[in-house]
Amino acid sequence: MRLCVLLPVMLLIASMQSSLLAQSSDCTGEAAQAQLSSIDPVYVDAMDLARNLVDHGFIVKCVQASKWGNLFVDQQGAALYWTDQGGFDVLFLAKTETFDAVQVVEQRQGNLYLYSFRGTPHSPARMEGQKSYFIRSGNLLFLAWSDADLAASIEAAVGRSPQASPNPPDSCPVTKPPWMAFIPPSPYPTEVSADSFWFGTEKLWTELLVDGTWKGLPVWTAAEQAENEDDSYRPTGPAFRNKLVWWHEGYDWRTDDPLTVTGKRLDAPAPPLYGRASNGWTNDSHHPFMVAGIFIPTPGCWQITGDYKGDRLTFVVLVGQ
Repeated sequence: MRLCVLLPVMLLIASMQSSLLAQSSDCTGEAAQAQLSSIDPVYVDAMDLARNLVDHGFIVKCVQASKWGNLFVDQQGAALYWTDQGGFDVLFLAKTETFDAVQVVEQRQGNLYLYSFRGTPHSPARMEGQKSYFIRSGNLLFLAWSDADLAASIEAAVGRSPQASPNPPDSCPVTKPPWMAFIPPSPYPTEVSADSFWFGTEKLWTELLVDGTWKGLPVWTAAEQAENEDDSYRPTGPAFRNKLVWWHEGYDWRTDDPLTVTGKRLDAPAPPLYGRASNGWTNDSHHPFMVAGIFIPTPGCWQITGDYKGDRLTFVVLVGQ
């Protein structure tokens, strides 16, 4: 009975707070005409966020409609917040969705910054202008323009979502796509498929799958081992086999030693994996890459490290049968 009585009261208080927020804002003149309408699809969520910002020390002066309401496919809308610490846009997805699987691609051309997005939800848009800061928090994406201090205040208030990949295994800390995407230096390949991402730095990088799993790998059988004349390339028993391409800026296959690949299983005892690298290139022989054959003795959660002249790159994958 008490819940039945209190619930309408709580809803009434929330409604009054929302109304007071709008009425006490500094939206005047043209700004008043651009206020977020009460019939806007994100109005209720936008007012809830405004109250949350107030609770964390912001003074919200005005909430307006934003021009970024359709930046992503299936986006619910967007709002522009004017506060005592500056203005910023907020993009809204449905509460059951998140921006966790989105990567921001930042490229600089002189004083101009170009932004695009990878992952899901999909965005076909490209943005250009001044340096921008993106903060994701669940189903919200904050855009702070050229103001690092404001971005830090927003992150402190709402919290940044942890990096996540779609359906990550609960027991294995698979390597996830970084929020700010790594773009290989020119003229190395920069495009990747929708289900993968670049991982690393100019010193050493490779391509990983977004979901962090290696499934359906072929098995290196005893018969194949017997046919292989190179003992250094032979595991001691049947193993799951995969190949990864690795790059290092300026790598020269004629003079440089290839990288070494090592690994260990994290979730159970297992023999170490075997790895060996060779050279490869496409039609651009001046920018070769290293191809690493990887032999994994058991399924499970594996930490793999590539080492090129002391430049190390480590990632974690879940190997399935």
